[in-house]
Amino acid sequence: MPPISRWLKMTPVHDGFVPLLCLALAGCQSGEEGRNGSTSAPADRQQLIVAAGEDEFGLRLNQQRLGIYPLNAGICEPLLRLTHDFQIAPGLATSWRFLGGNTYRFTLRRGVKFHDGQSFNANAIKYSLDIGIRFKTQYSFLDSASVRAVDDSTVDITPSIPNLRVLEQLAHPTNSIVAPGSDPAKHPVCTGPFRFVEYAPRNRLTVARNASYWGEKARLETLTFRFMADDNTRALALRSGEVDAIFDVNRSMVSGLASTAGLTIAASSPGAVILMHIATRGTPPFTRMADPVMRRVAAMSIDRKALVERILEGHATVVSTVNPPKVLGRHASLIHGIPYNPAEARRILDSAGWHAPKGGIRSRRGERLSLVMITQPGSVDRAVAQYVQAQLTAVGIEVKLEEFDPGAFESRLNAGTWDIDIEVPNQNDANPAFLLALRWYSRSNVRSARFMTAGPRFDSLVSAALASADHDQTQLAAAEAMHALVDDAVAAIPLAAISRIYAMKSRVQGFDPHPSRVNQSWNTVWLSR
Repeated sequence: MPPISRWLKMTPVHDGFVPLLCLALAGCQSGEEGRNGSTSAPADRQQLIVAAGEDEFGLRLNQQRLGIYPLNAGICEPLLRLTHDFQIAPGLATSWRFLGGNTYRFTLRRGVKFHDGQSFNANAIKYSLDIGIRFKTQYSFLDSASVRAVDDSTVDITPSIPNLRVLEQLAHPTNSIVAPGSDPAKHPVCTGPFRFVEYAPRNRLTVARNASYWGEKARLETLTFRFMADDNTRALALRSGEVDAIFDVNRSMVSGLASTAGLTIAASSPGAVILMHIATRGTPPFTRMADPVMRRVAAMSIDRKALVERILEGHATVVSTVNPPKVLGRHASLIHGIPYNPAEARRILDSAGWHAPKGGIRSRRGERLSLVMITQPGSVDRAVAQYVQAQLTAVGIEVKLEEFDPGAFESRLNAGTWDIDIEVPNQNDANPAFLLALRWYSRSNVRSARFMTAGPRFDSLVSAALASADHDQTQLAAAEAMHALVDDAVAAIPLAAISRIYAMKSRVQGFDPHPSRVNQSWNTVWLSR
């Protein structure tokens, strides 16, 4: 099957362009205009059911973010929003300015009401961000003294360390604003286009139109997300009519769903990268990858071009960056990646005394060369993990693939009891150093970061990216930090940039896929007859 790019249709949205992939036999729609040039009339009942993946709201880290992250149901909103080209735009804040001294001042939107009728004001900002600080679910280096209400419609935010990227970070849904006195773990009360209705763990999450929304009103009456972890189960549910749309179509299923009458495929522009995290400081005995030579050998052993063409069926792009290259602007070319060279990988292992019978697993002084690999459940295709496993085996490195449910995966990740972790991190805010500061920075509050550190030079470059007032200089510092991470320390191995692929009934109209799934908006979606 030809790659996704063969079907990309450029459609203007917001202040940029986003690719829409429309594979239905009848073509694509725009607004009220239906397929085949006819006008589509709205259905009498505007009730959409979407099959999402695994329910991750039960994880400890996500328990304060019901309906917000990692599944964003449109209940809550942050001060700023993330555009399709990873820029910031007004949200609950209409304007902002830098005051100097590490402080930004935000002017808040007036006349906004929470779902319970409370007025949105500066005190709500402090209440909401304090929840993130207390439960460590925000990544902007804020503390209890960081938020100061100047008056009802003005708030100052000052991170606890030099961090001028707080402006771009506040677009992350994790920084959404909840009503004072409400409990986002049980019943999120916010300002979004949808209001919370029901959550049945591991089954469904339902929201309904907020008729008092300050912005463009949602067209759907209700929106229900059904949790279905298995790719095949989601596809079958769509084919049978049990659901109207599905998240994260497996690349092997794109062709079959695209050729099914009455179904449409849509893809975002690339927003995520399939990435190998390396335990540079794993918990003993998971210390094999502390050796930089071993990390470089692992990177040399993986043919990323073949991964994209054969396993991902062309629905991806080889990249050397840990986020979409365009986030780094002209400086993305500073990151080169480790070239595929299995012959050199074998030579290095031989010279280090790791020998093997022909085609077998290497050993040295009776010790077997073996690694443990874990994968992010619901995000990493098993075929990708098996491909990496086979590539490393081909140079004589045994890889034990261990798979877990989300809770067990989180526990293993945060315990450092692994050598390689494959995940699909997404660029979810406008900060060029977002993933760098989140996953590898020594000052990150992410518990697994301490097992993946990339060294003092990397840390100093991330600090420079956070503190810079100039956007180009921020991109440059982030690119240099990524070069230190990927090319020098080899503490991360980017495999491929991917788009989010959705499948839906042809009657689902107005869907505009965002490259950051957690920033996906649903208030323009509607159902035709």
